[in-house]
Amino acid sequence: MNDTSQSPISVLVVEDNLDARDIFSATLSNQGYRVLEAGDGVEALVKLESEPVDIILTDLRMPRIDGITLASTIRKLPHLRSMPIIALTATPLTDKSWMLGLFDEVLLKPCSIKELVETVGKFSGKAIKP
Repeated sequence: MNDTSQSPISVLVVEDNLDARDIFSATLSNQGYRVLEAGDGVEALVKLESEPVDIILTDLRMPRIDGITLASTIRKLPHLRSMPIIALTATPLTDKSWMLGLFDEVLLKPCSIKELVETVGKFSGKAIKP
């Protein structure tokens, strides 16, 4: 992760629904994170090549490259494989165990602002702002 005394922690929000992406991005920006956005896994991989990122927040169902394929690709890249990846899904999951190794956490949409901030905070070491 970046040294927080020099620059804010960066979160890449990967979400094809523009309204949801705007909400996630605004929420995290208000918490002091540097937020980058991508509309799908293809855009996310391009951003990862050119921008420093500390945490990825990704939807699972997206066009072109979905969140599962994105996470699988990232886990194969030596310089990115340990990056925290948080999955977002609107599909109820009875068994999340198959996701272990790909995702560090799975949030069910719609998640609360508090849940989003607490989860990202867990991986960034940041406390929640009131």
